[in-house]
Parts: sequence; C-alpha cells; structure tokens
Amino acid sequence: MKKILAIIVFSFFLSSNLFAGITTGYKLGKGPLKITKNTADILEYYFSGGKKGFYAEKQKAPWRPGLIAVSVDGAHSSFFRHPISVSEIDSKHYGGIAIGQCQKKSGQECFLFANSYKIVWDNGSNKKKRRLKSKDIRLGKTLALLTELGFYDKAISSTTKVKPEISKKEDDKNSKDDDIVKKLKDLKELLDSGAITKVEFDKAKKKLLN
Repeated sequence: MKKILAIIVFSFFLSSNLFAGITTGYKLGKGPLKITKNTADILEYYFSGGKKGFYAEKQKAPWRPGLIAVSVDGAHSSFFRHPISVSEIDSKHYGGIAIGQCQKKSGQECFLFANSYKIVWDNGSNKKKRRLKSKDIRLGKTLALLTELGFYDKAISSTTKVKPEISKKEDDKNSKDDDIVKKLKDLKELLDSGAITKVEFDKAKKKLLN
C-alpha cells in the first residue's frame, strides 16, 4: 500500500513540475522590456490556457502555461503549453527550444520570459508580483498586471508615427492593416510550432479578417 501511495505521489510531482527545472542553463530575461500589443495578446492567451484575450478560443483539451520566450524588442515570442494530464515524461529541453524558435523567427536575442505562471524576466519590478495568480488571469487582469509590472504600455505600443504626406485616416488604416498582417504571421508561427491547432488557427484568422 505504501509503495502504491509513493508511486501516486511521485507521479503527481512529475506531472505538476514537468517544466519546473528545465530553465536551468538557459538565459532568463533581465533588464527593461516593453512588449508590443500582439505579444501582450499572446501572453494573455498563454497565461490563461487559451481562454482569455484576443486569441481566446474554446479548448478541446485543457492546458496551463509551460514556458515562453520573448525577443529583446518585445515583438516576438515562442511558447510551449503544459498539458493538465501528463501520460509520459520526456527529456526535451523546452526552454532552449522556445528560445531557439523565438530567435529564428525574430533574428534577435530571445530570453525566457515566464515559467508557468511565474514571470522570470527580471525588469526590476516586484518579484512577488511577477508570480501571477490564476484567479486574476481568469478575471481578465493579465494585461493590467503586465502594465503594472512595467512590461506593457498600451499607449506606447499602439502609437504609430504619422507620416506628413499621409492623412491621419490613411495612416490609421495602414497601421491597422500592418497589425493584421503581423497577427496573421504570428498565428501561422503558433500553428507551425504546435502551440495552437488548425481549428484554433482558422477561428482566430476568421476573427482577425472580420
């Protein structure tokens, strides 16, 4: 009986800590970082298990945040989901993979931004507050928390310089079109990396184009 109990406890430990130690040896972000609106949307999707924010969709299988890497300019990211139920443990270095994928698509240095609900990028903000609470995420407070911690500023992220020869109306339209193109590109990268399914991709794409 004790042996069975020990196996159950050990299995639970592995399941709940699959990503707990894999950041060792990988660079954690440090210093000032301002993420773009699209990266903020992806982070809201990541922290909420795909249930909140711009990219939110009904999930066939529940999951929680695993690891996410972000580029130094705050415009690119790559992440892995953590399944709620783990049937087998592998030895892949997901931290390194996430950083590598992020660097490949951004052409810049990338660092780990978060491990599960804990933001490991140290920008000098309160370390305790960088461990996000699931209840706050469920209440849709992720963007507000990122703003409070100094990672996100909607006013700055949404501002586009107006070219003198282009009217304000035309510039706003171009800015919106550029944002849609960027979001479509990031959606495709999420699909290619396996972060979202084809169904989720199609729904998010339809939402974008509408």
